[in-house]
Amino acid sequence: MTNWNWKEHLLYVFFTVFILLQFFSLLFCSSAYGVGGADNITHFQIARYAFRHPELFLDLWGKPVYTTLCAPFAQLGFLAAKFFNVIAAVLATYLNYKIGKDLYPRSSFYVLVFTAFAPVYFMLSGSCLTEILFSLVLVASVYLFLKERMIFAAIVLSFLPLVRSEGFVVFPVFALAMILKQSYKSIPFLLFGSIVYSLIGYFVFHDFLWLIHKQPYSMGESIYGSGSLFHFIKHSHFIFGIPLLVILVPGLIIWCVSVLKNFSLKSEKTILFIIIVGSWLTYFAAHSYVWWKGTGGSLGLTRVMAGIVPFVALTGVQTIEKVIGSCRKKMLAQAGFGVLALLQIVLLFTQNKLIQKPDPTERLIKECADYLRFNEEGKKVFYFNPLLIHYLNLDPYDTKQCNWWVADKMQPSNSMEWGDVIVWDAHFGPNEGGVQLQALDEDPYLLKLKSFYPMEKVTVLGGYDYSVQVYKKSMQKNDTTLVADDYRQVLNFDNDISAQTKEIEGVRAWEINDMQEYSPSIIITPDRLTRYETFDISVTLSYRSLDSIQGDQVMLVFSLENGTQNLRYEKVDLVTTGNEWKEMELTLKMPANIPETSRMLVYVWNKDRKKLMIQQIEVKIKSY
Repeated sequence: MTNWNWKEHLLYVFFTVFILLQFFSLLFCSSAYGVGGADNITHFQIARYAFRHPELFLDLWGKPVYTTLCAPFAQLGFLAAKFFNVIAAVLATYLNYKIGKDLYPRSSFYVLVFTAFAPVYFMLSGSCLTEILFSLVLVASVYLFLKERMIFAAIVLSFLPLVRSEGFVVFPVFALAMILKQSYKSIPFLLFGSIVYSLIGYFVFHDFLWLIHKQPYSMGESIYGSGSLFHFIKHSHFIFGIPLLVILVPGLIIWCVSVLKNFSLKSEKTILFIIIVGSWLTYFAAHSYVWWKGTGGSLGLTRVMAGIVPFVALTGVQTIEKVIGSCRKKMLAQAGFGVLALLQIVLLFTQNKLIQKPDPTERLIKECADYLRFNEEGKKVFYFNPLLIHYLNLDPYDTKQCNWWVADKMQPSNSMEWGDVIVWDAHFGPNEGGVQLQALDEDPYLLKLKSFYPMEKVTVLGGYDYSVQVYKKSMQKNDTTLVADDYRQVLNFDNDISAQTKEIEGVRAWEINDMQEYSPSIIITPDRLTRYETFDISVTLSYRSLDSIQGDQVMLVFSLENGTQNLRYEKVDLVTTGNEWKEMELTLKMPANIPETSRMLVYVWNKDRKKLMIQQIEVKIKSY
């Protein structure tokens, strides 16, 4: 058997293992959201219903090229749509390996490992997100470029912004490389994809510039905020994996030194450096900038870097090729880098949650979908979270069945017909939907049907505590909102005669000194409560500080415990500089279906051993 055949067989084994791992760890064991959140579902829905609603093939948020290629797979279901990305990942990795064979004859196999098993790349390969297809188009363009198929390379690359909008940032890099290669006639073809889609869209939108006018991302201030310029660098261990980072920096230095040695702008070495290193560095810098400036709709998502992983791997393998080429004991060097490649795979599976379980928000949406299916079958649903419609198996683009968001954000019922249902959730409702919960509560024609709260505290974008609320447009307005039994328990020290109870200005209070970490507790067990669907809990503390108290020093705590498991933990800081009586309140909502063996605890945690007096702790629980 020849050496070539041995490598070919190893290649087949590698991709077989990769595909099997994708099936078992991502496609069949993951939650509906998966690593991509709601975007995962929305991309699937656009591709799934594109044949029914052809205008979706031109949806710029969904990305026209991705939608077109994924749509046939999406007709077979969500898993099949994910499998499209697995195919794209295999093709991208294989073409990257082919590029690596030309660059690194001694170490091309490492290109496979460091590409396919970079954490963000592996996880997105089993999703319905666009980054993997982006990487395939980018790698295919470079592959064609290196094969001297310049015009074809430009044509393939021209579709990159229609896979991910930011793809245009690498156009100047490729244009420079084409100029240096004196392939001037190739440069105009970088516009080929945009011209083709502009012509197609003209017959639909009657606007030749629709690619600009319908762009879903604004370069103005983003609702998602901003962050550090070095955000992606700080998270690079998760994006690329530590072993790849170990070889990336020296690989970049080695490549730079190699280019600068006998430097010539027209040398093949320089041009290769420009299109590979120049592309991924430009992309990386562009995303770092827009997140830093809080513009372009950037959320600082690390997953966007999956699109450049193949080129980062090519850069890192420069280190391996250099060391093996200059090392006398080549087998020893191969063994060392083999261990590093194996570590890349091991760390991927040990440091990342590859089997995605439904998070609390996803579970609540699923519960809400089940409720609607059995109680409001056939009613039109207004919604904000696309996962709801996915679980209901409705066509999100059929406005007779459902409608994303409402036009009237102050009085949502104005956008609805009698009997229609609206489902608000704390993430998509106020952020993407622009509708506050208060607007629903104050709407005179919305009847609250159901509330869903997670057992644990979940804070989402905008600082909102997560919940899902269901309303129906009705002539009946439920001002009392299914109010049921109330429970109240008070801990005071009016009749306490222990040494720690003191009287100050006619008020008896418990003294917490610098030797005491916890106050007396209120303990409530489920058998003392009426449990309907939801608990409205209010805890009030009357206290007087004898010391100055800053944040995170003394806290009022509510804890729901079930044996050694903490189901819910809430705290609020006691902050005061004056020697006066004050009140602090802690409020929360949670589902009432708590375990029979659980218990609620309310107490003051004197974390930094301050001196203070506690007059009273009161707990009120309303079940409805």
